[in-house]
This record gives sequence, C-alpha cells and structure tokens, in this order.
Amino acid sequence: MKSLLDEWKFVLQGKFVLIILIVPLLVSALFGYLFQNSQINEAPIAVVDEDNSLYSRQFTDKINASQYMNVVDVFHYAVTPDTLMANEAYMAVIYLPRGMEQLRLQGKQVNVGVLIDNSMPAAVSNIRNGVQELFTVENTTTSMGKLKAMGVSDEAAGAIIAPLSMQQRLLYNPTSDFIAFMVIGFVNVTALGITIGGAAAIVPRLRLEGKLQEELTHPIGLWLRVLPYAMSSTISLLLVFGVLKQLGGLRFAGSPLAFLLPLILYTLVVTVIGMLVGWTAADPAKVTLRTYPIVYPSFMLSGFQVASIMLPHSAQMLGSLLPLTWLFKFIRGIGYRGGSLTYYASEIGVLVLMLGVLSLGVGLMIMKENRKLSLNNKMKEITA
Repeated sequence: MKSLLDEWKFVLQGKFVLIILIVPLLVSALFGYLFQNSQINEAPIAVVDEDNSLYSRQFTDKINASQYMNVVDVFHYAVTPDTLMANEAYMAVIYLPRGMEQLRLQGKQVNVGVLIDNSMPAAVSNIRNGVQELFTVENTTTSMGKLKAMGVSDEAAGAIIAPLSMQQRLLYNPTSDFIAFMVIGFVNVTALGITIGGAAAIVPRLRLEGKLQEELTHPIGLWLRVLPYAMSSTISLLLVFGVLKQLGGLRFAGSPLAFLLPLILYTLVVTVIGMLVGWTAADPAKVTLRTYPIVYPSFMLSGFQVASIMLPHSAQMLGSLLPLTWLFKFIRGIGYRGGSLTYYASEIGVLVLMLGVLSLGVGLMIMKENRKLSLNNKMKEITA
C-alpha cells in the first residue's frame, strides 16, 4: 500500500494525469470536428451530353436530383476525362452518347459512360451508389411503361422486371460514421502511447532514485504501482467516449458499466506491458523508443484502420497479441452492437490470460533483479 500511495503521489505531482486526460480529449475534439461529415453528398459531377435532346436533358436533371451528385457543368461536345479531372474540379464525368433519345425510343440499348476518379476511393463510393440507383430506377420505369402498354398489370409488370426484391439494412453504423472507427482509433492509439510510456518509466525511475532495491522486497507493491496509470487511462477513455457522444454524435448503444470491466482489464494489461518494456532502461527519459514496437503495430494491426480479416493470416495472429485489438472488439461488441457482457466471456478471458502472463513476466524480472543484486553484494564482500 505504501508503494501504491507513493506512486499516486508521484503521478499527481507530475504531468502524466494532465497529459492523459487532456491530450486524448483534444484529439477526440479535433478529429470529431474534422470527421463530422460521415459521407460525401453533392459530389461535383460533369456531364458530357452529346445528344442534347429532351430525354438527355431530363436524364441530366435526374442525376442532379440525386443527393450524392451535383451536376456542376454540362458540355455538349466531346471532352476527354483527363482534361476535366486534372484539377479535381469534378469527381466523376458522365457521358451521354449522341442518339440517346432515338435509341431509347427504338427500344435499343443505350451505353452511358460513367468515369469516376478513383484516386480517392473513400470519397467516391457514394457516387457509385447514386449512379446505380439512378440506372435501376430508370430501367425499371422504362420497362414498366412498355409492359403496361401491352396490357400487363402494375404488379405483374413489377414481378417480371424484378422478381426478387432486396431489403437491405446497415446495422450498428448505418451512416458509415468516421467517428465510430477512424476517430476512436486515433484517440485510443494516442492514449495507448501516453499510458504505456508512463508505466514504462516506473522501474527506471525507482532505480535512478535508489528505491528499487527496497521495492524488490515486496513484489506486490511494485506491481501495484501500475494502478495509477491504469486508472487515469480508464477515466480518460471514458471521458473521450462521453465527449464524442455529446459533441460528435458517437453511437454508443451498450451499457457503460458493462464496458467498464474490459476497459479496466485493457488498461492494466497495457500498463504491465509498459513496466516490462521499460524495466532495463537506464533512464526514464529513454523508455519512449522502447514503446514504439507496441504502439506502431497497434496502429496498423488492431483492426480500426484496416479490418483484420483483410490482413494476411500471420498479421492477424500478430494483431491478436496486441491488447488494443481486443479493446476494439469490446468497443464494437458492447458499444456499437449493444451486446451483453456475457457474450464476450472468451474475450475477457484473453485479457485476463494476458494480464496473468505479463504479471508472471514481472515476477521473473524481479527474481532476475534480486539475483543480480545478490551477486553484486557477494562481489562487494569478496573485494572488501
């Protein structure tokens, strides 16, 4: 208990609490503001209408009526797409061929060109959806008119044109909100770096202050020194979720109390990793570089930026060793899907196992340090 109180005193007197509370909040506020628009609407579109007929103009109006597209310019002569897209004035160019209206009246197929600037794939996904919806509606309307002219009822005509009707619903993040994955990911990586860096400096600092030898005589007290860092990080992340929910519209459907248990386990695992990573450092100021092999892979392999299922199997296995990977499972499972804590007994078991193995590692380091001190004392006795 004395060790824990001593560590709390150090943490409260230093800058760690201020940094772990303020920096993630600032990051969440900044990214929450930047990514408040979850999808691109009214993307600038150019239409090359070589037919310039009544139907082609009506079709252009329908393109412009889509919530995803805004027809900025219409050209009635051939223009190369490279010329139109060179300065990113348009995100797509739609070509309406000469004779479009005549081909439609003759019942022949009309080939409409849709050229999309895919150099920014995330920015044009809604354009593809908008164009697909427009073509589906237009084809259905045209075919319905022809069938009804032949005396087929509305219901029968609809069944002939589209015998299967798809009812699609996006669950848990229906608007593909960036805050739910991109912002949460950056904030958690930031908090991870701060937390693991603070815990990594514990043992080097005690060694520098001449307190390590005394701490080694009560290993549990030494282990308990990670608690201030874990508790501060837990509070910081809870505040981040609250800020993003209130200001950024984050959808958190689960119980905060149910989420608290895995969050505490996660921060404990991170702090114990930090203690082990920084154990042999000669100076607290030199532990930062040692945390990079944990923080940087967490950024790439934890599944917030790139879905883990898209990674090679070896990368997925490596990612499963990172505690942040498991935290994101709880964020998605409890936070976004509103799942009960009982659904995630195996994931909790993984964090408990990680904590146990890492605590065993701390015990082995304590034994090694004690042997080293014992050997040094014997050498001093011999030389004396």
